[in-house]
Amino acid sequence: EDLVVPSEIIKYFINKTDYCFIKNFCICRSSMQCKDYPIDYGCLFLGRGILDINLALGKRVSQEEAINHIEKCKEAGLIHLIGRNLLDKQWLGVKEGEKLLSICNCCPCCCLWRITPILEKKLGAKVKKVQGVEVRVTDKCIGCGTCTEGICFVDAIHIVNNRAVINDECRGCGRCVMICPQQAIEISFQDK
Repeated sequence: EDLVVPSEIIKYFINKTDYCFIKNFCICRSSMQCKDYPIDYGCLFLGRGILDINLALGKRVSQEEAINHIEKCKEAGLIHLIGRNLLDKQWLGVKEGEKLLSICNCCPCCCLWRITPILEKKLGAKVKKVQGVEVRVTDKCIGCGTCTEGICFVDAIHIVNNRAVINDECRGCGRCVMICPQQAIEISFQDK
């Protein structure tokens, strides 16, 4: 399964491995010739499986470099998707796919999952929120609408009665939290 996760959770996985690899470009943004987000902010791969990846595609990095990469991606407004992707195993030539964890840094305009809101529910549900992640609107919300302006890649936030409302389609990426000028949206993690 692919899970949408905030940066803080990605850091947890980075700190659990000695094997980190940053791809030198994003295949989705490159193929779509993205003008809004950095093409050179590629996927991050974790686990022993990275030892099979051709070094022409990127570089092996330290945990600190991997965390810096994730922070840059977050600051650029990219959404982290994490999973064990069979497609990545195949095209990267990784022999043991269960030893490769893929972390894509997706933009809302070029990512394969940008079509989630218009997919049949069963297909769109393949991208899930991490259990224990909660995104909520606080009383600080003034209903400015900044969070509704192409921010949510699943269109899960709307203004109702001059206040932002987040529906069950939310995948917990935290982009709305990052852009809210009133700091009226919070994200929390509960260990389940």
